[in-house]
Amino acid sequence: MAYRASVVANELLKLAREDGSSLDPMKLQKLVYLAHGWSLLFLHRPLIQEKIKAWKYGPVIPELYDEFREFRASPITRDARGHDEGCTLDPAACKLIRKVWNTYRDQTAMQLSVMTHEPGYAWDLTQKIARPWEDPTIEDGLILDEFQRRMQLNQALR
Repeated sequence: MAYRASVVANELLKLAREDGSSLDPMKLQKLVYLAHGWSLLFLHRPLIQEKIKAWKYGPVIPELYDEFREFRASPITRDARGHDEGCTLDPAACKLIRKVWNTYRDQTAMQLSVMTHEPGYAWDLTQKIARPWEDPTIEDGLILDEFQRRMQLNQALR
C-alpha cells in the first residue's frame, strides 16, 4: 500500500522529535525520497502515492513543498495538516522509515541533497531529458534503478 507523503513525513517528524532533533523542509523532502526509493527496492512497492518531480534543485514532492514552505530553511514545528488521522503505516513501512531515519539522521540537508543529485541517477537523468518548460516526473523505474545501484555500491540502509 502506498501512503500519502504527508503520512510518511509525519512519521519522520515523530522520529526526529523522539531523538531530540528537528527537520527542515529540505531534509524532510530528501528523507521521504530516500524512503520511497528503498521501499521500491526492499518492499517491492511505492511508499508514497504522489509523483516526485525533478525540480531544478532536486527531487521534490510538490505537496510536501507546499505543506511546509512557510518554514523555509528553519526547523518544522508541526506535523502535516490534513492527512488521514486514522491512517497507520503497516509494520514493514514503519520499519523501513525507521531504518531510513537511523541511516541518514546525522547527515545535513545539504549532504542529502548532494547525494540525490549524483550524476547518472534518477534526478539527473530526468533533468537531462526534460524540456525547459516541463515539470518532469521522476519515474519509479528510474528511482528503483538508482537504489539497486546504491545497494550494489554498499550504500544500503543500516
